[in-house]
Amino acid sequence: MTFVIVFFELMPERAVWSIPVKQGDEHMIAAPGSGGFSVLLMQRQEKQYPPQTKDDEYHKQSHRRRRILIVDDEPDITLAFRKALRDKGFEQVKTINDPTLALKNFKAGSYDLLILDIVMPEMDGFSLYEEIRKIDNKVKVCFITAFDINYQALRAVFPASDDLGCFIRKPVDMDDFVKRIKAEI
Repeated sequence: MTFVIVFFELMPERAVWSIPVKQGDEHMIAAPGSGGFSVLLMQRQEKQYPPQTKDDEYHKQSHRRRRILIVDDEPDITLAFRKALRDKGFEQVKTINDPTLALKNFKAGSYDLLILDIVMPEMDGFSLYEEIRKIDNKVKVCFITAFDINYQALRAVFPASDDLGCFIRKPVDMDDFVKRIKAEI
């Protein structure tokens, strides 16, 4: 253990001193405060990362490169979904709160996965999906909804589509949400 004695009377009024306590690990910061000096002990905290295998690194990079578009009329939902995905390594996540704007700006090959809310004003998620499929029939889709799904009625609307298996019910735990998205992508 190292002890440091600082004589505050000798320090200029606007001085901030960084005093090493342990080589490279800790510093004591002395700064003028109201009615005297404030002293803080700062410790360097290094993150411990487990060793990565080449397979782990490939999957990590693969998720970063995936482009995701989230369309939901509720900004707080899109913000929460985007944050959850970015926190788990998905770097290219775009959110739009207006389905007609999403359709207007959509270009083939722009996204690997669409996350579409089903119930939205002006255009529901299924209609948006039908229109987007006319532009890009290779993009994957995940539907999100707070309502029960009638899968038989859905099959009547989309009889030939095999990619209607991803439905996420709101509210959803964010860890479960990210797992579902990783599984789809």
